[in-house]
Parts: sequence; structure tokens; C-alpha cells
Amino acid sequence: MAEFRFQGVVPSGKVIQGTLTASNFTDAKKKLQDLSKGRPFRVQKIEKRSTFLYKVQKGDDKPIMGEQKAFSKEEVASGLTSMGYRVLYVRKKWFDFQGKPKTTDIVTFVRLSADLLREQLPYNEILQLLSNDIESTPLRSTIRDIAADLRQGKEAEKVFAKHEGTLGKFVAKMLCLASKSGNMIDLYESTAKFIERQQEFRKA
Repeated sequence: MAEFRFQGVVPSGKVIQGTLTASNFTDAKKKLQDLSKGRPFRVQKIEKRSTFLYKVQKGDDKPIMGEQKAFSKEEVASGLTSMGYRVLYVRKKWFDFQGKPKTTDIVTFVRLSADLLREQLPYNEILQLLSNDIESTPLRSTIRDIAADLRQGKEAEKVFAKHEGTLGKFVAKMLCLASKSGNMIDLYESTAKFIERQQEFRKA
């Protein structure tokens, strides 16, 4: 599932903005049509959250290259400029297909999260640590995305639902449930065990 940001105008002339998840632009437009039935508005713009490549420099330091997910290159440039960087370029990454992580990588992520939660580390720190240590590129990108969305205060249900395609529906729902409960350790451990049993059953 991809994330889209929309901007529209209600009959009073007020500009409204929001985000939604959808499989593609067509699906996003359909969801907006359904949404407008309850509160009429005219859609002005729909932007898909994409990956942008950038090159920046601070003073005479060596230029830094990286990538960041955003709804527009202006958003990326503005954020980098506010951090004191001189933006050399920002361009969209057109081929951003990363595939799915292996089930063993997902199990490792969930189990390590449980272990670190048991050590009483804050969840945002756990995500930061694992986003650097996990070898799987698509999973690493997903963890970073989840961490960024949660930092912005987005609802856990929407955050994890957006990554059902990478994590799997069951795992995404369980991690969402865990984030809402006061029993994260047990839910993470039971999720990891369930996935492992599924793998064993398939091999049998």
C-alpha cells in the first residue's frame, strides 16, 4: 500500500488537506470520491509519497548523498535547507522496487524488538537501532518509515496498515495491536512464534 496526500476545497472556500493509503492513484481517487459523499469538496491535488534522492553540502564539507521519502521534492529540499544544508539537487527515484523481505528477516525483527522491549528500551530507540542493523533493504526501509510516522504522531493503525505488503497482514495487525496495548513484549513474542510455526508447517 502507498500513502497519498490530497488537497481540496470545500464549498465555503476553505482548503482542506489529508492523507490516505491506497494501492495506486486510481484507488486513491476512488477513496476520495467515497470520502466526498460525506463532506463535499473538490480535489485540487493528489501526491504520492515517493522516494527522492538528494545531494547536499554544508560549508566546504564533502557533499552528502542520501534518500528520503516525501510527497514532493520541494518538501525534501525545504527540510534539508532548514537543517543548514545547501541543496545541490533533489530528484525522484523512479525505480524504487525493493521486493519483499524474507520471512526469517521479519521474524528476526519482531523477536529482537521483543528482546529490546524486555530490556526496557523506548520503542523509538528500538526502531532506530534495528533500522541500522537489519540486513534486508526493504525491511530496513519499512522500519525507518514506521519510526518516522510514529514520531509524527500518526495513528498506529494507519502506520502499520500501510506496510501490510511488506510485513504481511497478520504481522502488521499484531504490531498495531501491540502498540496500542500495554503488553508489547508478549504480543511481539507470540507473533514471532506464530510465524515460525507457519514456516515449519510449510516445510513439513
